[in-house]
Amino acid sequence: MRQKLVFTFLAVALSSVTVQAGAKDDFVKAVMTQCKKSEADAKALATPGRSGNVIKLKTCTSSTIAVGDCTLNCKDASSSIGG
Repeated sequence: MRQKLVFTFLAVALSSVTVQAGAKDDFVKAVMTQCKKSEADAKALATPGRSGNVIKLKTCTSSTIAVGDCTLNCKDASSSIGG
């Protein structure tokens, strides 16, 4: 029983790290493509946390997201809910 609990915990922890890495990679690609910034500059703008730039782009609460001196277009389905 204890082994199953530990295994489940590790699986959840590893999957959450993988999801965050994908979101950050998506953010960096979007900044490089849409804002014509270097990879280093894009990574510097990839701030973590619930109110960070990566989450802002991932949740897309509006059709565009302001990131520093750049505006990113959201392509997430949540940006078009209700309209």
